[in-house]
Amino acid sequence: MTNKIKTIDVHELKTRMDQQDDLCLIDVRELDEWQALRIPGAVHIPKDTISQAILSQTTNKTDPVYLHCKGGVRSMYAAQYLMDMGYQDVYSINGGIMEWAKCGYPTIQHTCP
Repeated sequence: MTNKIKTIDVHELKTRMDQQDDLCLIDVRELDEWQALRIPGAVHIPKDTISQAILSQTTNKTDPVYLHCKGGVRSMYAAQYLMDMGYQDVYSINGGIMEWAKCGYPTIQHTCP
């Protein structure tokens, strides 16, 4: 049986990040997307490698894990992978980094010299 994936919007993510410095935020986009624009404090783990790489970030399956991508589709898939592995408090960020940036929240942007 598939558990329902929990989602939050970028405003809730920002509030939670402000309250918790070491929040586990994972960017599941591809490397070129990550290098071009990212949320400060996010860790890059592409969606297709998350089931192997998650243990390097958190082994406690009850700790909250927040996932984002460009718009919210890939993070839903990644959230399902983690839930299938037994992670209990997994969130997908609605709107992803595009919504985050649109709302004016901090980003790190790669600029060419």
